[in-house]
Amino acid sequence: MSTGKSTADGRPSRNRTAPRGPRDDRGVIAERILVAARASFAKLGYAGTTLRGVARQADVDPALVNYYFKTKTGLLEAALVPPDGWTASLAEAAASPVKERGAALVRTFVGAWEDPATAEFLRSVILTAAHEPVALQHLVTNFAQYVLQAVSSHLDDADRFTRASLMSSQMVGLAMTRYVWKVGAIAQMSSEDVVRYIAPTIQRYLNGKLGS
Repeated sequence: MSTGKSTADGRPSRNRTAPRGPRDDRGVIAERILVAARASFAKLGYAGTTLRGVARQADVDPALVNYYFKTKTGLLEAALVPPDGWTASLAEAAASPVKERGAALVRTFVGAWEDPATAEFLRSVILTAAHEPVALQHLVTNFAQYVLQAVSSHLDDADRFTRASLMSSQMVGLAMTRYVWKVGAIAQMSSEDVVRYIAPTIQRYLNGKLGS
């Protein structure tokens, strides 16, 4: 857009108020910075992560990290935002018919972990929350907003919060053993077997009898 000024030959001059930084590659570069930031926060924590270190890992000019995310706090906030489609797919699974809901939730969860972009986000959030209070608070908030609410909002049971919490604890345990630690038989199973073994337990948490 023109500023309204003209050059000596009458052509409109460039808009000198346009934002700094590359235009065409803006989303690509920002995502590359976020990938590097998530890895750094998970490994080094908030205190050990620096904007220059993230820029080095992302292979970008440090000024671009400041340009896109302003501060290290802003970078952490952005790194904890779920990828597009993750929350929508979770809500869709939670809204499936009650008798199919356990399998739908496990299948959605497994699918998320086997998608590289979503897996990188989930792994980073879990590992960062283990030693960073601010990340833990984000995890708790997002957990309540995207997991507990998505599941419990489709349950009529008076114990829906307890049931959703039990379901979520099972999912986190699955994530740690299969995708983070990669230990035991669960790490070697096919996706179909994971759903087959885990879904009945999730289904019981959702609408079966709890306790003895």
